Amino acid sequence: MSVIPMKLAAVAGPVRDFDDVALNSIIDRGFHPEPPASRADALRPFELENPYSETLRMAASAAEKLGITLGYHNPTDELSIAHSLASSRSASIVNCQLSFRAIEDRHTSIVAEREKLTRFIAEGEHILEQLMRLKDVNVELSEFFKVRYFKFRFGYMPRGVYDHHMPLVEERPDVYFFPTSVEEDAVYGMYLTPRKSAQTADALFEKLRFTRIRISDRVHGSGPQALGFIKTENEEAAARIAELDAELDALRRSEGPRLLAAYSYLKRMSDAYDVRRFAARTGQSFYILGWVPSDMAGEFTGNIAANCPNSVAVVDEPGADCPAPPVMLKNSRAAGAFQPFVEMYGVPGYNEIDPTPFLALTYALLFGAMFGDAGHGAVLAIGGFLLWRLKGAWLAQCAGWAGLSSVFFGLVYGSVFGSEEILPFGFKLHESHNVMGILRYSVAAGVAVIVTVMVLNVINGVRRSDFGSILFGPNGVAGAVFYLAVMAMFLPMIGFAEPILPARVLLIIAAPSFLLVFLREPLSKLVGQKQGGQEEHEREGVAGFIAGNFFEMVETLLSYVSNTLSYLRVGAYAISHASMMAAVYMIAEKPGGGYNIIALVIGNIIIMGVEAFLAGVQVLRLEFYEMFSRFHQGGGTPYAPVEVQYSITK
Repeated sequence: MSVIPMKLAAVAGPVRDFDDVALNSIIDRGFHPEPPASRADALRPFELENPYSETLRMAASAAEKLGITLGYHNPTDELSIAHSLASSRSASIVNCQLSFRAIEDRHTSIVAEREKLTRFIAEGEHILEQLMRLKDVNVELSEFFKVRYFKFRFGYMPRGVYDHHMPLVEERPDVYFFPTSVEEDAVYGMYLTPRKSAQTADALFEKLRFTRIRISDRVHGSGPQALGFIKTENEEAAARIAELDAELDALRRSEGPRLLAAYSYLKRMSDAYDVRRFAARTGQSFYILGWVPSDMAGEFTGNIAANCPNSVAVVDEPGADCPAPPVMLKNSRAAGAFQPFVEMYGVPGYNEIDPTPFLALTYALLFGAMFGDAGHGAVLAIGGFLLWRLKGAWLAQCAGWAGLSSVFFGLVYGSVFGSEEILPFGFKLHESHNVMGILRYSVAAGVAVIVTVMVLNVINGVRRSDFGSILFGPNGVAGAVFYLAVMAMFLPMIGFAEPILPARVLLIIAAPSFLLVFLREPLSKLVGQKQGGQEEHEREGVAGFIAGNFFEMVETLLSYVSNTLSYLRVGAYAISHASMMAAVYMIAEKPGGGYNIIALVIGNIIIMGVEAFLAGVQVLRLEFYEMFSRFHQGGGTPYAPVEVQYSITK
């Protein structure tokens, strides 16, 4: 449960061996490269145009067409694939591109034919729908359109128009309409007219809202015969589509593993080539600087010596003039679940305390105190751990640990699913004389937490050799004494604590610590620690220094009070939970005795969901604003070793 110690590693060797060093000893070896910030004049950067980028893009395109998710594939797990890729490491980029292009071309050919057949079937379905209105026409349909002196039109008109106006059409000697299908909303049919009267007839039927349907060239024979022909063609096309789908599956099975194996090789080579951006070179030699965890330093240097005999690696402890080492956090499973919260606020500096265990403990305890219910906590814990196991969601694991804390505090409060009558013991929150007690405990917990974070700030100051912050800062030794004296005076005044010492004694204790914090900048200078903004105060003079520090002390005093009283929300949420659940039981109570089970279940679900969410947010606020702001500076660089990310394409 700490920041893992790092060692600075420098690797140098012939330029011609750099790719081998990067491939065999840098990537996937725990090496965190340092950006090439300042180099000697003789050093210059490498060429950065990656020759594998285009080929990787082609691999990604081919994988997308085959419906394959890119990832690592070891060809040695299948003998046939291993044999076919035996020369992969020496194969040219061109050969890989030809292979990917062949896969794409074959896939494109199959898909194009499949899409053509799909459109053919859709067209056939449309024709079948039309032919259903001609199924009773036992005449060769194409003959209608070969008549020399007459014009035929096939289509449909609204049923209402047909019923009201067709008698007028039947009186005309130059037009003959015969229906082929009479339906509820429309009438399908053909009209016949001499060619010389075609324009007049077309205009007439257009007014009758006749919609023409053009018979496809695929239609042959009579109505029943055409239906059979089209159905047969569609069935044959569907069978061919099934064959093409089988070909696609076969292509995916046969070429997929080969594609992934080639991609894995190319991705590793590409990422090894990209290590160049962290290196520098002279005419003949290269140089790269980075970090490795202390427990991996021996393995790292041994690997360089074994695989790259012409290169040399030197590891050493970080010095004062070195860049800040990256931060690698190591925590237990329970504490590690809360590590993303720390990363949200800021990764700790290399010389800072890892606040993850502290956050995990305080988050769980404060959440349980706010949401103390053995029944609700058990549901939250079971649901959280199950979701974590099934989906791997880190937040669900946090909810599981917080739920266990809720179970513990629920037993302390004597609350199970909002009822304080089930358990014969517990600190019953519904009893009025306990309300002030829980609020007092909340404030006392706040004082204890704030003092604890001040101690953590002192420890961080010692690690950074920041003696001014340790001795005279608002969260240092003098600040802690001043805070405790102020709280010992203030809390009894508002009824949240009993007097410990007489007020004059507390003033005598507070006065020196107040002065030390007030004069922290000049005092820090005396102990050799320069404070930010010191030059500005020197330019402003004594009056400006006094005025500025006076208002800062007022702000510090107000923050002490407001931060402490912020912990009242812990008790307030606990009381609110008990009150809201009491309301649920009142609503669910039946007039003749007993409870409406459905109302109880719905009420418990609503209260549990809303209060668990609000408690989680409020605890996180306390962590970030009332705790971390006092001791955790953040600003560390996360440890990010060079590793091949096979699931990411470039």
